[in-house]
Amino acid sequence: MKTDERNIISTLAQLLVNGAGPVEFRTTLTSLLNTSTLLRPGFLVLADQWLNADYTAAFPHEKLWADFKSAVESNPDLGFVIIEGRQIGDIPGFYAEINRVYMADEDWQVGNLDGFNDLLYGGFGKLKDVKQQGIIWKDIAHSRKSLGVETTLAYYQDKLQSGSPFNHAHFQQQLEELQAGRGQTYFDIVTEIIQSHPEIIWIY
Repeated sequence: MKTDERNIISTLAQLLVNGAGPVEFRTTLTSLLNTSTLLRPGFLVLADQWLNADYTAAFPHEKLWADFKSAVESNPDLGFVIIEGRQIGDIPGFYAEINRVYMADEDWQVGNLDGFNDLLYGGFGKLKDVKQQGIIWKDIAHSRKSLGVETTLAYYQDKLQSGSPFNHAHFQQQLEELQAGRGQTYFDIVTEIIQSHPEIIWIY
């Protein structure tokens, strides 16, 4: 069975973001290349470099990840974006990373959860013309912590400030549920939004 480019990218991304070792990476890459005739020349050149690289350093080393990221970002028709989880230190940082990835060519930016949800439907942003999207989220544990309980409590408390135009009853309930250990963190809500789009391949 032939393996198409998207499956190859998905498999390699899974290995790279989950800390696979160099032997597993090289073995898997060899297997994928042996079952594919569809990989475009740029990826074939990189694959050859990866197969012959010296992996005595920490894996995946910076150059390998940078090469992979550049190849993916240079081929938007494949439908993948790469989110650098370590760039997300708080809620504004999350939107800064989303806008860097998706909205660089737009004259406006996404700044709330509704906008993020709309973005994943397509129609605007970097992947507006692709048939199937894929999100490769590196260092997701860092993002999960940065958008965790402490950040979310501060977010709800800000919505409850005097004079705030937001629905105080709603955010008060969300705050109390989170304080009781039952509520969602901001990261949980982002996760829920992504998972509400089952057509999106999410690699983390």
